[in-house]
Amino acid sequence: MPQLLVLKGLGPAGALLAIRAAQRGISVIAYDPAYDVDSLSPFPGTYGVFSTQIPAWADALFGSPTELDVVVGSPPSRRTLGFGYRLLDQAAVAEALRTAGVRIVPEALPDGVKAVDCTGAPRTDAALWQLAVGWFLPGDGAPSHSTSIFMDWSGADRHAGDVAPSFCYVQRTARGWLYEETILATHCSAEAASQELVFEALRARLADRIGTRPVMREELVSIPMGTRRRHKERKFGAAAGFINPATGYSLGHALEVADEFLDGKRSGGWLAYVLRQVGGELIARADGATLQDFFGHFFALDTQAQLAYLSGQNGVAVARTMWALREGTGLRHAFLQPLFRRPWSVARAVWARLS
Repeated sequence: MPQLLVLKGLGPAGALLAIRAAQRGISVIAYDPAYDVDSLSPFPGTYGVFSTQIPAWADALFGSPTELDVVVGSPPSRRTLGFGYRLLDQAAVAEALRTAGVRIVPEALPDGVKAVDCTGAPRTDAALWQLAVGWFLPGDGAPSHSTSIFMDWSGADRHAGDVAPSFCYVQRTARGWLYEETILATHCSAEAASQELVFEALRARLADRIGTRPVMREELVSIPMGTRRRHKERKFGAAAGFINPATGYSLGHALEVADEFLDGKRSGGWLAYVLRQVGGELIARADGATLQDFFGHFFALDTQAQLAYLSGQNGVAVARTMWALREGTGLRHAFLQPLFRRPWSVARAVWARLS
């Protein structure tokens, strides 16, 4: 086990690795010119994980668990999931870094210094993109029926045009109610101007969904999925390909493998990663009606089958979930048709992200 851990980048995954390393008696130095050492909210977004992914050592770094609902199916119906969800407490993370004695240098990594790359996934046109616009609403300004929702696909069957279909994600946060209109996976240019056109469409959809309300703050989400850094140095978090290419989530993976990484072990999960790459590609090619119906079938599976696909690195378990899902959808479901009609196109797109 190393006695000194040097990190390049201190996003959420890097911060969790630093905290765990310090807990295990390892000295940690983290270089990140974007990290604000005086902020209690040092990360730009809102981050959540499934309760099942949080080890005991990280329990105090997350808020209380909440139940999650989904609105899916044709016609849409509301269901409560069999697992909880917890938001990262950024103030707790900032305090844990301080009390653990992690040395944070708000500068670029000096030349010639070896470090673990925690700088995030590369932003390329080959990536699948998760794009979202979130509005924070005051408690008294949110819709009266506000509850935590993982995915609300209602209305996706009416989404048309050049912008991919989207769902609404709803969470109560310390900053108010967060309503976030989200494209789960799409093909998009990495250029900011191209993505801004998508954000404009999502703003319009969000306004249609919740009406005219006071917005305290806007949050933009732009996650490149299915890509990773190619250099040979050690990597962790999104830089190492931790982002689930079918969900956009990565923080839970970082929690699950932090100890293995510090022990110098290689985390497996290659089969799971490839299968999710295929799933993400199919999501990006589906229209709104197809996704609304498809997720109705997915969330009708038992809880363990859902979690096997949404989290964890067991490729066989992911394959079992995909096979069980086929029993509900049938092989002729529109979601699966690209595999039969354009298999080489799907394979080329996946390979472009893997190679």
